[in-house]
Amino acid sequence: MSLLYRVKCPFCGKVEDLPDSGPCRKCRNPIQLPGDGIIHIYRSHEALGVALRMYLFLNGIHLGYLGFDESIRIPVQYGHYSVMMRYPEKGLRRPTGIPFEFDITPDNRIICLKAYTRPGYMTNTTYLEQSSLDQMPPL
Repeated sequence: MSLLYRVKCPFCGKVEDLPDSGPCRKCRNPIQLPGDGIIHIYRSHEALGVALRMYLFLNGIHLGYLGFDESIRIPVQYGHYSVMMRYPEKGLRRPTGIPFEFDITPDNRIICLKAYTRPGYMTNTTYLEQSSLDQMPPL
């Protein structure tokens, strides 16, 4: 399996997983991957909500879904970022919940996050926590 990066086309807005910089599969405009840092997100396997996909938001922008036991990489530039994940609700595609915030700097180029769900009495809560590279699944 090749290494894929989750990107959003700046021209048409399509979210897709690409192996490298190249044309968008929808509008054929060139997409240049930022090379400053990477956000690596892993949704751990859990007994609850196995079949449900989770919405992924980066700085409030919807970046598609993350499936059960799936791992993605998002190339980013240096700066401050906020990541949030949640289960879909009918008619609601905006971020709701507590974001995980961090900075991508020359000293901190790779951020690894692990997402998991903890069941509650009335609702389930999605958590994001920082991990190390050795705790992430192999690429």
